[in-house]
Amino acid sequence: MIPIDNTTFIGRRLSNNIYSRQGSLLLPKSTILNDHNLDLLQQHGVNLWDADTQLITEFIIDETISEVQWIYEKIHSTEMLSNEIIRQKVMPKIQQLCSNNISNVLLGLRKKDHYTYQHCIGVSVLSYLIGKWLGLTEEELNDLAVAGLLHDLGKAKIPDSILKKADKLSWDEYAEMKRHTVLGYEIILSLPNITAQQALVALQHHEREDGSGYPYGKSSEEIAYFSKIVAVADVFHTMVSERVYKKPVPLYQVLQEIYQRAFGLFDPVIVQRFIINLMNRMIGDSVLLSDGKVARIVMINPDDLVNPLVESEGQYYDLRWSKNKIMDFASNQ
Repeated sequence: MIPIDNTTFIGRRLSNNIYSRQGSLLLPKSTILNDHNLDLLQQHGVNLWDADTQLITEFIIDETISEVQWIYEKIHSTEMLSNEIIRQKVMPKIQQLCSNNISNVLLGLRKKDHYTYQHCIGVSVLSYLIGKWLGLTEEELNDLAVAGLLHDLGKAKIPDSILKKADKLSWDEYAEMKRHTVLGYEIILSLPNITAQQALVALQHHEREDGSGYPYGKSSEEIAYFSKIVAVADVFHTMVSERVYKKPVPLYQVLQEIYQRAFGLFDPVIVQRFIINLMNRMIGDSVLLSDGKVARIVMINPDDLVNPLVESEGQYYDLRWSKNKIMDFASNQ
Protein backbone atom coordinates (compact mmCIF):
# COMPACT_ATOMS: atom_id res chain seq x y z
CA MET A 1 0.00 0.00 0.00
CA ILE A 2 1.32 3.46 -0.90
CA PRO A 3 1.80 5.56 2.30
CA ILE A 4 -0.73 8.36 2.72
CA ASP A 5 0.81 11.83 3.05
CA ASN A 6 -1.41 13.95 5.27
CA THR A 7 1.43 16.14 6.61
CA THR A 8 0.19 19.25 4.78
CA PHE A 9 -2.77 19.26 7.16
CA ILE A 10 -0.67 19.80 10.32
CA GLY A 11 -1.97 22.81 12.23
CA ARG A 12 -5.40 22.76 10.56
CA ARG A 13 -8.68 22.34 12.43
CA LEU A 14 -11.04 19.50 11.47
CA SER A 15 -14.37 20.77 10.15
CA ASN A 16 -15.91 17.26 10.27
CA ASN A 17 -15.77 14.15 12.43
CA ILE A 18 -13.33 11.62 10.95
CA TYR A 19 -14.35 7.95 11.06
CA SER A 20 -12.52 4.72 10.35
CA ARG A 21 -13.62 2.48 7.50
CA GLN A 22 -15.49 0.42 10.10
CA GLY A 23 -17.43 3.49 11.26
CA SER A 24 -15.57 4.18 14.53
CA LEU A 25 -14.88 7.81 15.44
CA LEU A 26 -11.15 8.47 15.08
CA LEU A 27 -10.99 12.26 15.51
CA PRO A 28 -13.83 14.60 16.50
CA LYS A 29 -14.70 17.83 14.75
CA SER A 30 -12.58 20.88 15.82
CA THR A 31 -9.46 18.78 16.54
CA ILE A 32 -6.30 20.71 15.67
CA LEU A 33 -4.21 18.23 13.73
CA ASN A 34 -0.71 17.25 14.87
CA ASP A 35 1.75 14.44 14.11
CA HIS A 36 0.02 12.04 16.52
CA ASN A 37 -3.39 12.58 14.88
CA LEU A 38 -1.95 12.02 11.43
CA ASP A 39 -0.18 8.83 12.53
CA LEU A 40 -3.56 7.56 13.76
CA LEU A 41 -5.17 8.26 10.38
CA GLN A 42 -2.24 6.61 8.61
CA GLN A 43 -2.68 3.46 10.70
CA HIS A 44 -6.34 3.27 9.66
CA GLY A 45 -5.63 4.07 6.00
CA VAL A 46 -7.77 7.21 6.15
CA ASN A 47 -6.99 10.10 3.83
CA LEU A 48 -8.01 13.72 4.39
CA TRP A 49 -9.53 16.15 1.89
CA ASP A 50 -9.36 19.95 1.95
CA ALA A 51 -13.08 20.04 2.80
CA ASP A 52 -12.33 18.10 6.02
CA THR A 53 -10.15 20.89 7.47
CA GLN A 54 -9.96 24.62 8.04
CA LEU A 55 -6.82 26.75 8.01
CA ILE A 56 -6.62 28.50 11.36
CA THR A 57 -3.37 30.44 11.32
CA GLU A 58 -5.17 33.75 11.78
CA PHE A 59 -7.33 32.35 14.57
CA ILE A 60 -4.31 31.08 16.51
CA ILE A 61 -2.45 34.36 15.99
CA ASP A 62 -5.39 36.40 17.27
CA GLU A 63 -5.66 34.23 20.38
CA THR A 64 -1.89 34.34 20.96
CA ILE A 65 -1.81 38.14 20.70
CA SER A 66 -4.54 38.34 23.32
CA GLU A 67 -2.63 36.00 25.64
CA VAL A 68 0.66 37.89 25.20
CA GLN A 69 -1.06 41.24 25.77
CA TRP A 70 -2.51 39.83 29.01
CA ILE A 71 0.94 38.63 30.12
CA TYR A 72 2.63 41.97 29.35
CA GLU A 73 -0.09 43.97 31.11
CA LYS A 74 0.05 41.76 34.21
CA ILE A 75 3.84 42.00 34.45
CA HIS A 76 3.84 45.77 33.95
CA SER A 77 1.19 46.14 36.65
CA THR A 78 3.78 44.44 38.93
CA GLU A 79 1.94 41.12 39.11
CA MET A 80 4.55 38.40 39.64
CA LEU A 81 3.73 35.92 36.88
CA SER A 82 5.92 32.84 37.20
CA ASN A 83 7.75 31.08 34.40
CA GLU A 84 5.27 28.19 34.77
CA ILE A 85 2.19 30.41 34.46
CA ILE A 86 3.56 32.13 31.34
CA ARG A 87 4.40 28.75 29.80
CA GLN A 88 0.96 27.31 30.58
CA LYS A 89 -0.73 30.40 29.17
CA VAL A 90 1.04 30.74 25.86
CA MET A 91 3.19 27.69 24.99
CA PRO A 92 0.35 25.55 23.55
CA LYS A 93 -0.34 28.29 20.99
CA ILE A 94 3.34 28.89 20.25
CA GLN A 95 3.71 25.17 19.57
CA GLN A 96 0.65 25.22 17.31
CA LEU A 97 2.17 28.08 15.33
CA CYS A 98 5.48 26.22 15.13
CA SER A 99 3.71 23.20 13.60
CA ASN A 100 1.85 25.40 11.11
CA ASN A 101 3.02 26.63 7.71
CA ILE A 102 5.86 29.05 8.55
CA SER A 103 5.10 31.35 5.60
CA ASN A 104 1.47 31.72 6.68
CA VAL A 105 2.50 32.38 10.28
CA LEU A 106 4.94 35.15 9.35
CA LEU A 107 2.46 36.70 6.92
CA GLY A 108 -0.30 36.48 9.51
CA LEU A 109 1.81 38.18 12.14
CA ARG A 110 2.67 40.96 9.73
CA LYS A 111 -1.02 41.77 9.15
CA LYS A 112 -1.72 42.55 12.81
CA ASP A 113 -1.88 46.05 14.31
CA HIS A 114 -0.14 45.22 17.59
CA TYR A 115 3.49 45.22 16.44
CA THR A 116 4.95 44.83 19.93
CA TYR A 117 3.03 41.62 20.52
CA GLN A 118 3.30 40.25 16.98
CA HIS A 119 7.06 40.78 17.04
CA CYS A 120 7.43 39.00 20.37
CA ILE A 121 5.33 36.10 19.07
CA GLY A 122 7.36 35.94 15.86
CA VAL A 123 10.64 35.92 17.80
CA SER A 124 9.28 33.27 20.18
CA VAL A 125 8.19 31.01 17.29
CA LEU A 126 11.46 31.42 15.41
CA SER A 127 13.55 30.92 18.56
CA TYR A 128 11.64 27.72 19.39
CA LEU A 129 12.21 26.40 15.86
CA ILE A 130 15.91 27.32 15.86
CA GLY A 131 16.34 25.66 19.26
CA LYS A 132 14.59 22.54 17.97
CA TRP A 133 16.86 22.45 14.91
CA LEU A 134 19.85 22.79 17.26
CA GLY A 135 18.69 19.78 19.30
CA LEU A 136 17.57 21.45 22.54
CA THR A 137 15.40 19.48 24.97
CA GLU A 138 11.67 20.20 25.30
CA GLU A 139 12.29 21.88 28.67
CA GLU A 140 14.95 24.11 27.12
CA LEU A 141 12.69 24.87 24.16
CA ASN A 142 9.88 26.02 26.44
CA ASP A 143 12.21 28.28 28.42
CA LEU A 144 13.73 29.61 25.19
CA ALA A 145 10.30 30.39 23.72
CA VAL A 146 9.28 32.29 26.86
CA ALA A 147 12.57 34.19 26.78
CA GLY A 148 11.90 35.14 23.15
CA LEU A 149 8.38 36.19 24.09
CA LEU A 150 9.65 38.55 26.81
CA HIS A 151 12.84 39.80 25.14
CA ASP A 152 11.46 43.30 24.43
CA LEU A 153 9.56 43.68 27.72
CA GLY A 154 11.62 46.75 28.64
CA LYS A 155 10.34 48.72 25.64
CA ALA A 156 7.11 49.42 27.55
CA LYS A 157 9.17 51.89 29.61
CA ILE A 158 10.54 53.71 26.53
CA PRO A 159 8.43 56.65 25.23
CA ASP A 160 6.40 56.01 22.07
CA SER A 161 7.87 59.21 20.65
CA ILE A 162 11.16 57.31 20.42
CA LEU A 163 9.89 53.81 19.59
CA LYS A 164 7.63 55.02 16.78
CA LYS A 165 9.70 57.89 15.45
CA ALA A 166 9.77 57.80 11.65
CA ASP A 167 13.02 59.75 11.34
CA LYS A 168 16.49 58.80 12.51
CA LEU A 169 16.90 58.90 16.28
CA SER A 170 19.14 61.54 17.81
CA TRP A 171 22.12 60.39 19.88
CA ASP A 172 20.18 61.00 23.12
CA GLU A 173 17.08 59.21 21.79
CA TYR A 174 19.13 56.22 20.69
CA ALA A 175 20.82 56.04 24.09
CA GLU A 176 17.37 56.06 25.74
CA MET A 177 16.04 53.39 23.38
CA LYS A 178 18.98 51.09 24.17
CA ARG A 179 17.96 51.15 27.84
CA HIS A 180 15.10 48.75 27.08
CA THR A 181 17.58 45.87 27.37
CA VAL A 182 18.56 46.71 30.96
CA LEU A 183 14.99 47.60 31.95
CA GLY A 184 13.67 44.33 30.56
CA TYR A 185 16.39 42.33 32.28
CA GLU A 186 15.56 43.87 35.66
CA ILE A 187 11.83 43.17 35.26
CA ILE A 188 12.26 39.58 34.06
CA LEU A 189 14.87 38.73 36.69
CA SER A 190 12.31 39.60 39.38
CA LEU A 191 9.74 37.08 38.08
CA PRO A 192 9.39 33.78 40.00
CA ASN A 193 11.27 30.73 38.66
CA ILE A 194 12.79 32.62 35.72
CA THR A 195 16.24 31.27 34.88
CA ALA A 196 19.29 33.51 34.62
CA GLN A 197 19.65 32.60 30.93
CA GLN A 198 16.06 33.68 30.22
CA ALA A 199 16.64 37.05 31.86
CA LEU A 200 19.92 37.49 29.99
CA VAL A 201 18.05 37.25 26.68
CA ALA A 202 16.38 40.60 27.39
CA LEU A 203 19.75 42.09 28.33
CA GLN A 204 21.87 40.57 25.56
CA HIS A 205 19.73 40.11 22.43
CA HIS A 206 21.42 43.17 20.86
CA GLU A 207 24.94 42.03 21.76
CA ARG A 208 27.05 40.77 18.86
CA GLU A 209 29.80 38.17 18.47
CA ASP A 210 32.41 40.80 17.57
CA GLY A 211 31.58 43.03 20.56
CA SER A 212 29.86 45.71 18.45
CA GLY A 213 26.44 45.38 20.12
CA TYR A 214 24.86 46.89 23.22
CA PRO A 215 24.35 47.53 26.13
CA TYR A 216 27.79 46.35 27.28
CA GLY A 217 29.66 45.34 24.13
CA LYS A 218 29.86 41.68 25.14
CA SER A 219 31.34 39.22 22.66
CA SER A 220 31.50 35.51 21.85
CA GLU A 221 31.63 33.37 25.04
CA GLU A 222 30.39 36.31 27.13
CA ILE A 223 26.96 36.04 25.44
CA ALA A 224 24.52 33.40 26.74
CA TYR A 225 23.45 30.68 24.26
CA PHE A 226 19.75 31.61 24.43
CA SER A 227 20.71 35.22 23.71
CA LYS A 228 22.61 34.17 20.57
CA ILE A 229 19.55 32.28 19.30
CA VAL A 230 17.09 35.07 20.05
CA ALA A 231 19.43 37.62 18.43
CA VAL A 232 19.10 35.81 15.07
CA ALA A 233 15.32 35.39 15.42
CA ASP A 234 14.93 39.05 16.45
CA VAL A 235 16.91 40.46 13.52
CA PHE A 236 15.19 38.20 10.99
CA HIS A 237 11.67 39.02 12.15
CA THR A 238 12.44 42.75 12.43
CA MET A 239 13.79 42.87 8.88
CA VAL A 240 10.86 40.99 7.27
CA SER A 241 8.29 43.11 9.16
CA GLU A 242 6.79 46.46 8.25
CA ARG A 243 7.09 49.30 10.74
CA VAL A 244 5.97 52.91 10.84
CA TYR A 245 9.47 53.96 9.84
CA LYS A 246 10.38 51.20 7.35
CA LYS A 247 9.13 48.79 4.72
CA PRO A 248 9.88 45.05 4.90
CA VAL A 249 13.28 44.09 3.49
CA PRO A 250 13.08 41.57 0.58
CA LEU A 251 13.33 38.03 1.90
CA TYR A 252 16.38 37.04 -0.19
CA GLN A 253 18.20 40.14 1.07
CA VAL A 254 17.33 39.38 4.72
CA LEU A 255 18.69 35.84 4.41
CA GLN A 256 21.79 37.01 2.53
CA GLU A 257 22.60 39.70 5.09
CA ILE A 258 22.17 37.36 8.05
CA TYR A 259 24.24 34.67 6.32
CA GLN A 260 27.01 37.13 5.43
CA ARG A 261 27.16 38.36 9.02
CA ALA A 262 27.40 34.84 10.43
CA PHE A 263 31.16 35.17 10.95
CA GLY A 264 31.02 38.57 12.64
CA LEU A 265 27.79 39.56 14.27
CA PHE A 266 26.08 36.20 14.87
CA ASP A 267 27.00 32.67 15.87
CA PRO A 268 27.75 30.93 12.53
CA VAL A 269 26.45 27.52 13.65
CA ILE A 270 23.11 29.02 14.70
CA VAL A 271 22.79 31.01 11.47
CA GLN A 272 23.67 28.03 9.28
CA ARG A 273 21.17 25.76 11.05
CA PHE A 274 18.48 28.45 10.89
CA ILE A 275 18.75 29.21 7.18
CA ILE A 276 19.12 25.57 6.05
CA ASN A 277 16.10 24.41 8.04
CA LEU A 278 13.96 27.46 7.27
CA MET A 279 14.51 27.05 3.54
CA ASN A 280 13.96 23.28 3.68
CA ARG A 281 10.74 23.84 5.59
CA MET A 282 9.60 26.23 2.84
CA ILE A 283 9.88 23.59 0.09
CA GLY A 284 6.44 23.48 -1.51
CA ASP A 285 5.55 26.95 -0.23
CA SER A 286 4.59 29.83 -2.50
CA VAL A 287 6.80 32.92 -2.68
CA LEU A 288 6.60 36.25 -4.47
CA LEU A 289 9.37 36.87 -7.01
CA SER A 290 10.86 40.22 -7.96
CA ASP A 291 9.07 40.12 -11.35
CA GLY A 292 5.72 39.93 -9.56
CA LYS A 293 5.07 36.24 -10.24
CA VAL A 294 4.10 33.77 -7.53
CA ALA A 295 6.31 30.67 -7.59
CA ARG A 296 6.57 27.45 -5.61
CA ILE A 297 9.87 26.40 -4.05
CA VAL A 298 10.82 23.01 -5.49
CA MET A 299 14.37 22.36 -4.27
CA ILE A 300 17.03 24.05 -2.16
CA ASN A 301 20.47 24.45 -3.73
CA PRO A 302 23.05 23.38 -1.09
CA ASP A 303 25.67 25.76 -2.54
CA ASP A 304 23.27 28.75 -2.49
CA LEU A 305 20.54 28.33 0.12
CA VAL A 306 18.95 31.72 -0.57
CA ASN A 307 18.33 31.06 -4.28
CA PRO A 308 16.41 27.78 -4.75
CA LEU A 309 14.85 26.08 -7.75
CA VAL A 310 11.28 27.36 -8.16
CA GLU A 311 8.32 26.60 -10.43
CA SER A 312 5.84 29.12 -11.79
CA GLU A 313 3.07 28.35 -14.28
CA GLY A 314 4.77 25.11 -15.32
CA GLN A 315 8.18 26.72 -15.87
CA TYR A 316 11.18 25.97 -13.64
CA TYR A 317 13.70 28.65 -12.67
CA ASP A 318 17.02 28.20 -10.90
CA LEU A 319 17.34 31.47 -9.02
CA ARG A 320 21.10 31.07 -8.77
CA TRP A 321 21.32 32.04 -12.44
CA SER A 322 18.37 34.41 -12.59
CA LYS A 323 17.91 38.13 -11.94
CA ASN A 324 14.65 37.08 -10.29
CA LYS A 325 14.85 36.86 -6.50
CA ILE A 326 12.49 35.91 -3.67
CA MET A 327 10.93 39.11 -2.43
CA ASP A 328 8.42 37.87 0.09
CA PHE A 329 6.36 35.02 1.48
CA ALA A 330 3.09 34.35 -0.32
CA SER A 331 -0.05 32.95 1.21
CA ASN A 332 -0.32 29.15 1.05
CA GLN A 333 -3.89 29.10 2.33
